[in-house]
Amino acid sequence: MATDPSGIPVPDPTETLARVVESTAQLIATAEQFDDAAVREPSLLPGWTRGHVLTHVARNAEAVGRLLTWAATGEETPMYASPEARDAEIEAGAGRTAAELLADVRLTGEHFAVQAARLTEEQWQNEIMGRRGGKQQAGWLPWWRLEEILIHHVDLNVAYSPAHWPEYFTEPELQMIAARFSNPVFTPESPAFRLLSEDEDGTDDRVYGVLCAPEDAGVPIVRGPSAALVAWLIGRSNGDGLNVEPHGPLPQPPAWK
Repeated sequence: MATDPSGIPVPDPTETLARVVESTAQLIATAEQFDDAAVREPSLLPGWTRGHVLTHVARNAEAVGRLLTWAATGEETPMYASPEARDAEIEAGAGRTAAELLADVRLTGEHFAVQAARLTEEQWQNEIMGRRGGKQQAGWLPWWRLEEILIHHVDLNVAYSPAHWPEYFTEPELQMIAARFSNPVFTPESPAFRLLSEDEDGTDDRVYGVLCAPEDAGVPIVRGPSAALVAWLIGRSNGDGLNVEPHGPLPQPPAWK
C-alpha cells in the first residue's frame, strides 16, 4: 500500500469509491425530503443555508473531478480557478429550488463516480495538487470526496449527526487530521496535544499526536470515541463528552480549512 509524505497509507481508491457512492446515496435521500422552504433554512455552517451546502457538494464533485482529469491525462487541472471563483459559484447556486439542487447533487455525484471508476491503477499513483497545497497521490481523491460528503451531510442540520459516521471513516480521518494539524504550514500557532480514540470495549485504543509524539506524556491527552474527536477537531461540536487528562479545559484545536 502506498503512503503519502506524512507516512499515512493512501486508502484503497476502489474501495473508497464504493463508499463514496453509498454515502452520496444517503445524502441524496436526505435532500429528497427538502422542499423549497427547507433548502433556504440555515445549515450548521455560519452564513450558509442548506442550499449553499448542497451547491458546495455538487461543485466539489466537479472540482475533485478536475483533479481526476489531471491524474488521468497528466495535464495540470486545478480544482478551482481561484478561491473567489469557488465562493461565487456556491453563492450563485444556493438560491435554486429544492428540485434543482437535488438534481445537481445527483448528476455531479454520478459523473464523479463514473469518471473515477475509469482510472487505472497506474493513474491513481500519479501526483496532483490538492486545495490544501502540496503534491499528493491521486489515490487520495476518493477519500477527499468521501470526507466532503460525510461532513457536509452533518451540516445539512437534520437527523444525521457525527454519531452516524462509520468507523471506517472516523478512525483513519482522525489519524489524517492529527497529521495535517501537525504540519506547521497549516497550524503555526497550535498547542500540542494528543488524541486517544477509545473503542467501546477498550481493547484497541489508539493514540495520535498533534505537534507531538503520541507517547509524549508531557502534553495533555483528549479522550473519546473517534467520531466525537473528529467532530470536535473540525468544528462540528464543542467537545461535550470528551475528557482531558490532566483535568482542565479542552485545548483549542487549529482552524479546520
